[in-house]
Amino acid sequence: MKDQKAILHKCLKNDWPAFVISGTDICAVEAMEAYLKVARQKGCSKEFLDDMQLVIDEMRQFQSEEPEHIKVPD
Repeated sequence: MKDQKAILHKCLKNDWPAFVISGTDICAVEAMEAYLKVARQKGCSKEFLDDMQLVIDEMRQFQSEEPEHIKVPD
């Protein structure tokens, strides 16, 4: 799985826009699943799609193990 921190750091270093979804965001899993669907439709590589699925699975696991931290963003 690609290092999410490294990807964000690369964007910040190059002054590129980035979109970050926190594991504490109640909308995170659904938003990431919608992104994965679009990525499939756009023809992203299997490696990318597999990595994205791993991130979604990790996010889902975090949210099920730490429900007290999950909230509606404000």
